[in-house]
Amino acid sequence: MAKTVSSATNVRAISFAENRTFRSFVLLYTLMGLAILALLGLLYFRASKAEMLSSHRLSMQLEGESYLPNLIRWMQGERADFPVDPAYDTAFYLGKKHVGGRLPIPPPDFSPGVHESGGMIYLVIPMGSYGLKEGKTVMMTRDDGLWLQLYWRRAGMYGTALFILLLLTGVGLSRLFLRPMKEAVALLDSFIKDTTHELNTPVTAILTNVERLDTAALDEKQRKKIARIETAARTIGSIYDDLTFLLLRRDVRIEDVPIDLAVFVKERLEYFQTRFDAKGLHVEMEVERPAKVVMDRTLAARLIDNLLSNAVKYSDRDTSVLVGISAEGLRLENTGVPIPEEKLSHIFERFARADESRGGFGIGLHLVAQIAARYRIRIAVETEGKRTRFVLTWPR
Repeated sequence: MAKTVSSATNVRAISFAENRTFRSFVLLYTLMGLAILALLGLLYFRASKAEMLSSHRLSMQLEGESYLPNLIRWMQGERADFPVDPAYDTAFYLGKKHVGGRLPIPPPDFSPGVHESGGMIYLVIPMGSYGLKEGKTVMMTRDDGLWLQLYWRRAGMYGTALFILLLLTGVGLSRLFLRPMKEAVALLDSFIKDTTHELNTPVTAILTNVERLDTAALDEKQRKKIARIETAARTIGSIYDDLTFLLLRRDVRIEDVPIDLAVFVKERLEYFQTRFDAKGLHVEMEVERPAKVVMDRTLAARLIDNLLSNAVKYSDRDTSVLVGISAEGLRLENTGVPIPEEKLSHIFERFARADESRGGFGIGLHLVAQIAARYRIRIAVETEGKRTRFVLTWPR
């Protein structure tokens, strides 16, 4: 009997020890789960907020494409009243001094880019490329808070599921950790696809009608206005071409043909002429020796166009762009915003930009790198002061 009691006592002791160990593990896993959930919640919150700011930045930049020409006309004295944007509150500043327009709450930060403060979202656009080094255009809108509601709903749902899985087995933690990031990427891809679909028809209509206009019958002031419209439409058209290639390149048939590089580059320069003129850029083309390359013409156009578009965006006004053709390949130089040394190794990454204050989605040079890799083209980027040089060397 004593032995039985002893055995029972041992069993109870072992059972108690097991329960205590179990409770300790439960407590440990609970604390670990709460710590991981808190960390993931913080990361997801930052990703959701960054996604929201990125979405507003893209919307504001697209709106700014139509608003800035009106502002420039006001700056040049072509209109007396400060232009009002139907979608956003706008104002113009010299340094931090208010010059025109009105914002309910002035921006606390005048650094270029998108900012959030006090429930307000600001986009600060530097006007240095338009000849005003201290000039800044500020666009403002209210944060509707929908992203925060969506965040709490998703955080609660995913957090509960993750917490249960952590308590039971801990399996699937990495997938749940990546899920918000995947959703953000899916949302961005969905936005790009929708934007691409909506861009095609209006851009084509604008360019078609502009090309049909008899500009010879117009006075100089009207011709300048038409040129601005054409420049803006071609800029959007280039973005559309990049997005289409990025999304649909797997479905496009590639046909490599011999291309006279000098002739082809000259054609692309003529296509970009209105954008060069709008910024007062002088283009020089030097052909040291004719060169022929074997490429798909569509891919070659995307390669050259993105390099030229990059040169236009990052060049100072009234400077020169040099395009050189040699037996080895292509050289393109421009003077303007230098590429910081720490960003040189990242400029070909998707969504990376050398200067956050100048437009674009950050996919142009990424496409250039992809096309260059396909044809084993070596790309060298050189900077000297404000001069930036891209050298493309084709394989022999």
